[in-house]
Amino acid sequence: MSETPSGPDRFDVAIIGTGFSGLGVAINLRRLGVDNFVMLERADAIGGTWRDNVYPGCAVDVPSVLYSYSFAPNPEWTRLYAPQPELRAYTESVVDRFDLRRHIRLKSEVAEADFDEAAAEWVIRLGDGRTVRARAVVMGYFSLHTAAIPDIPGRTEFTGPQMHSSTWDRDFEPAGKRIAVVGSGASAVQIVPALARTAASVVSFQRTAAWVLPRGDRPIPPAMRTLFRRIPPLRLAARGFVFTFLEALHFAEFHPALVRLYERICLAALNHQVPDPETRRKLVPDYRFGCKRPMVSDEYYAAFARPAVDLVTEKIIEITPTGLRTADGVHHEVDAIVWATGFHVQDSIAHFPDFRTETMSTRRKFTEDGFTAYRGIAFAGLPNLFAVTGPNTALPHTSQFLAIEPTARLIARTIAHMRAHGIPRYTPTRSAERAWVARARTLLSTRIWSTGGCTSYFVDPSGTNTLTYPGGTWTLRRDRRHLRLEDWHHG
Repeated sequence: MSETPSGPDRFDVAIIGTGFSGLGVAINLRRLGVDNFVMLERADAIGGTWRDNVYPGCAVDVPSVLYSYSFAPNPEWTRLYAPQPELRAYTESVVDRFDLRRHIRLKSEVAEADFDEAAAEWVIRLGDGRTVRARAVVMGYFSLHTAAIPDIPGRTEFTGPQMHSSTWDRDFEPAGKRIAVVGSGASAVQIVPALARTAASVVSFQRTAAWVLPRGDRPIPPAMRTLFRRIPPLRLAARGFVFTFLEALHFAEFHPALVRLYERICLAALNHQVPDPETRRKLVPDYRFGCKRPMVSDEYYAAFARPAVDLVTEKIIEITPTGLRTADGVHHEVDAIVWATGFHVQDSIAHFPDFRTETMSTRRKFTEDGFTAYRGIAFAGLPNLFAVTGPNTALPHTSQFLAIEPTARLIARTIAHMRAHGIPRYTPTRSAERAWVARARTLLSTRIWSTGGCTSYFVDPSGTNTLTYPGGTWTLRRDRRHLRLEDWHHG
């Protein structure tokens, strides 16, 4: 990557998104002496996930001590599982600590981009017609990005408020209202018990039961926070303990005989918290633990012991102006509908901006090759284009920071290498990409996500796991240490 002429709209690197992925790349670029970059953010504020998700009960689902960059720890978490406002505040603190605000352009949604072969630059067009040029582009987004709401007949006819978990109406007041919550995944596990505290009634519509581990959430006393702040080795020891505990969960995912232990823990919590045997029966999954991302909650099962909380497993066939009708003919009258139905994942590419060369584009590539990438970070046929959380990069058992941090560092090192050696175009070879994808997916096809008897967003309609990293945290860290220059084509 030769030096890019400076200018108000011309950069060495354009980073799309200001969530933890984009921020991680930006921090590493600055550490490597690359300062001519821009961060393009579609919203009017930074923050990614923890800006968008403000639903009741929203919190991290791994212990807070592990949910931060290792080089920017936060000893001030007030709970074992930090709530959304603290996570948002941490994002802001990182931006200020590493002087990133001057690189950020808000209200700058990327619409599409074309690669200018003569200049070896990406020409990025924004939604408002502005144009930005950059030698390299880093996608700080993927997967859990675009809300998915099922197309149920009559949905637009409902007269009350309805909202997706990621686009929560801050003015909505649940107290005294009858509320339907559609879905039983990670957001529903937090929303249902939170709404149950104040709503007149909550009807939880469940298509598939979830395995829910107790999380043991509790406040972190001020004295402990002081110790974490003043004695860093103590904080590191706590981080190491949580890391080891969650790696044991990964060991079970890769060794299915051990999943019975986790199933027993979940069932013990269910049996203790839900007295009604019929409700308990509905809440027992029909697939193995780990096949879907396990949930954590101390309150979800207990919510169904409340008289004002109902669990419905019949299929929703129609939405009326005043409620939802299920396949058994019952009409459930409600005042509001909450869609806790997740995101477009396997079909996400249609919702992303298209990056095009003269012979290839992201949409064409994923149509022809499937959801694939070299090491999850770059794409054969698409030069100077990188992703932090691309295909097969997820660590479902632990903090995604443990994947984001080494991956962001690898991408920044690759870009710095291009710049230092005057490499104008850099793309992984097709053989290297195919070999990595084949190895990853052959291994994953034998693991719990493919063999556990469920349908999840980890696998595509053909049953191929396109999201999970083929190994644990240590394996990923080891892989991310090496540029593997022999796998790249440059010119």
